[in-house]
Amino acid sequence: MQIKTRSTLPTGAFFMQVVVLLDLVVLVCVLTIMTSRVGMAYGYEVKAPSSRFLMNIVGDVEFISVTAGDQPAFYIGNRLIEGGLPGVSAELDRLSRKHEGNDSGRMSIALRLDSAVSRALEQQLVDMVLAKGMTCYIAAEPAD
Repeated sequence: MQIKTRSTLPTGAFFMQVVVLLDLVVLVCVLTIMTSRVGMAYGYEVKAPSSRFLMNIVGDVEFISVTAGDQPAFYIGNRLIEGGLPGVSAELDRLSRKHEGNDSGRMSIALRLDSAVSRALEQQLVDMVLAKGMTCYIAAEPAD
């Protein structure tokens, strides 16, 4: 038994089939790009002050970001540190213990501070990092 099929599309409808196929491919690509992480996406914004001073950071480095406000928020990477400055101190102790086994040199902390963060808080953080025996950097936006 043989089944015969017949196309109801007019001749030359191949172009329409290609257009539909391309639409589906573009739709899948757009959905894939929109749902994936294209870049670092954190739930906070830090506007660091600009600087013309550039320095290479060598070795292991962790970024601590600080947002401005009455109650500044502290982040390591994209993870919120609970407990304010005592919480930061505890996290620095944890990082120091984690880094002790590595022979890659001194642990480095880069502070990414919002431009509205007070100078006193900045100095407290720098002193805290240095007291833990780590190298401290202050990250800034490159000046034009």
